[in-house]
Amino acid sequence: MSDSVRRVQRSTGGKVLGAERVQYDGREINRVKYVDTEGSVRYMDDVPQQRRGADRRGDNDVRPARDRNPGEP
Repeated sequence: MSDSVRRVQRSTGGKVLGAERVQYDGREINRVKYVDTEGSVRYMDDVPQQRRGADRRGDNDVRPARDRNPGEP
């Protein structure tokens, strides 16, 4: 999970507020909550790498889960 946090920090420049592992589409992902440079709270989903035999991934594999907190317009 710490790799996911570092990828989000590098790709967004924001401050990470927290991270959790969740089930999504039948697999485990890491959901990282962060504050972007404009002060908005956002989430990004990151698929954790396999420890052995995994290809190195770039920051392009970190995907926004949703733009704002749930309930915000």
